[in-house]
Amino acid sequence: MSKESSTAIYFISVASTLSGIHQQTIRTYEEKGLIKPYRTGGGTRRYSQNDIDKLIQIQDLSQRGINLDGIKIIYEMRDKIEELQKTVLSLQQEISQEKIQHTKNEKDIHQSYKNEIVKKSDKSIRKNI
Repeated sequence: MSKESSTAIYFISVASTLSGIHQQTIRTYEEKGLIKPYRTGGGTRRYSQNDIDKLIQIQDLSQRGINLDGIKIIYEMRDKIEELQKTVLSLQQEISQEKIQHTKNEKDIHQSYKNEIVKKSDKSIRKNI
């Protein structure tokens, strides 16, 4: 059993009761692409607690006057923002690793200079004049 199917434990009737949303309204939300419940092999909808929470959020936004297309856009933008935040975090980690590698390389280069550069004392310079 997959993780998704084990957390998607509620039938639509239970999801309706827990969210306070009529079953047909839940089906409408699914048709609009606002929610995607897990489907069993036989096609039965199964809802997780996250799905229930999302149903309640959708209903709240709807009651505030936002139509279902607007709600869908809000969720799409939220998903895109989360994706971009993950990308930014990944790039920040990559930059941090590159800085560490750059600092190490710079240190190695300076260390190699120490082995190659020989300082002349002031006395040896004066002898040549």
